[in-house]
Amino acid sequence: MAYVAMARKWRPQSFSDMVGQEHIAKTLQNAIEGGRLHHAFLFTGTRGVGKTTSARILARTLNCKGGDPLHPCGVCDSCKDIDGGNPMDVLEIDAASNTSVENIRDVIERVQYSPVIGKYKIFIIDEVHMLSTGAFNALLKTLEEPPPHVIFIFATTEVNKVPQTILSRVQRFDFKRLTVAQITSRLRYICEQEKINASDEALDIFAEKADGSMRDGLTYFDQAYAFTGSEMSADSVRSILGIPPVELFFTLIQAIENHDLKGVFKMVDDAVKIGIEFTPLLDGFGKFLRNLLYTRMDALPADALNITDELYSKFKSTALGLGNGDLLRISKMLTDLQGTLRYSTNPRLLVETTFARMAWLDRLTDLRKALAAINDPNSADTAALKKKVTEVQVMIDAQEEVQDSFQAPPTYDDPFAAYQGASDAGSYSRYEITAAWPSIMTSLADSGDLMFSVALNGSVLEAGDMKENPFPLFLTYPCDAENGAPYEYTQFCEHPDYMNRLTNILEDKLQTKIALSVRTRAYTAEERQIQINAKMSPYELDCQNEPGLAKLKELFAAELVYSSKIKKATLIQEDYDDGHE
Repeated sequence: MAYVAMARKWRPQSFSDMVGQEHIAKTLQNAIEGGRLHHAFLFTGTRGVGKTTSARILARTLNCKGGDPLHPCGVCDSCKDIDGGNPMDVLEIDAASNTSVENIRDVIERVQYSPVIGKYKIFIIDEVHMLSTGAFNALLKTLEEPPPHVIFIFATTEVNKVPQTILSRVQRFDFKRLTVAQITSRLRYICEQEKINASDEALDIFAEKADGSMRDGLTYFDQAYAFTGSEMSADSVRSILGIPPVELFFTLIQAIENHDLKGVFKMVDDAVKIGIEFTPLLDGFGKFLRNLLYTRMDALPADALNITDELYSKFKSTALGLGNGDLLRISKMLTDLQGTLRYSTNPRLLVETTFARMAWLDRLTDLRKALAAINDPNSADTAALKKKVTEVQVMIDAQEEVQDSFQAPPTYDDPFAAYQGASDAGSYSRYEITAAWPSIMTSLADSGDLMFSVALNGSVLEAGDMKENPFPLFLTYPCDAENGAPYEYTQFCEHPDYMNRLTNILEDKLQTKIALSVRTRAYTAEERQIQINAKMSPYELDCQNEPGLAKLKELFAAELVYSSKIKKATLIQEDYDDGHE
């Protein structure tokens, strides 16, 4: 006898055998038992969840001549006729290959004939959404008022493509995706019947890869069974299905956490050596990141994530140096990679460089809190915040004094008006933002936004009113009066999408809503010469020309000194000749 595939051999034969669709089985059974059977049904759901199987079970149940109206006997003439594969009273049509009006007219002609063996003449149209518009229209009248001996059963994976005129004439049943537990339970039952010794982990792998489809799970199971025989282990299943082991991802996330580019490249090389394709590698890493994020937040228990308690604990203790924001950034880069991989002519290079970017990324920190902690170290009341503050200080120290131009300081009626209530305003001061601006541009470059980092390199960032919400930021491009606006300024003005995207990026990094504006500032040759002679950064020149600081120098006979550590202007009182300090 020829071998029968598992998906066919273990196809449910009655409503009681259906897995995961109990709500549909119960509804149909109640309708049959109560004599309230509709003349047309629509079964919709993803592939492999039992739509066509349920249609055949319904047909077998309705035409069975046995004593039980809800369970086909399998021995009567009607049951034997249906099981024979070419039933006289049940017509199955594949709408994917029979899409025309002529095919539907043939169905309409057959509707007029009475059933030969059973009580009903049943028409099962699979993939009904593939019918043409003309075919749907030809079916409408018959579907609305069919003969009493006719029942239509439609099945589709894309119910949105079925015309509303059809939907209004049928009873719709939505089939659910099967859970991992439901698929695993069914596979365990099949293993017991087939005398197959399969580990729980191996069955979980089938269930997860099936993605809600019982048919897909049985197909994978059949494939592995041909390779392993009656002894089925998790490692052998991963090998035959090309599923990467979870240890690879623990190695990868550790390398990303430690900024270890060599470790990233080695992980990719190890995956290639054991025959892992890049698509399942990225899919597996996406699932790994999901589990890592959920376990870190205790969002779902171990059984909901379908992992052991031991593995759950390992997830919780992994990559503690990565915050939730870092994991979300890595997940976004991963999804972008998955979208572009199919178009790449060098997929390995694309995967390696993307993983390297993940490892190269600086860790996210709340700039508002970090800058506040730099101004007041006592505010860094936790070890984590102190660590982040240190990272910010190191990042600022590493920046070169870039920006060849400066912006003119704003004019205040009251020289101290700029500082009144600044600490309680809940926004950055213009000096804090200016000092952090190089690091923000570096972060843009690290995240792959080279266009912005290059375009903004010659600009100056100026804060507006610190009490306004959203917080106004002005991006000022220096220019010569005779030369007009620079190219970067023109690009931002002509392409609003640049502004929108940059606004989103800055809001993410500054952790506050902003209103971004772009403008130019013409500089005279004298102003530029002052900067060259003084060898000052634009920030230092801005402080030098600040009316408030000038007033403080006058009142306290102070000298303006710049700290190279945190680039903050400090007033140091000079000694008086009379002995007063």
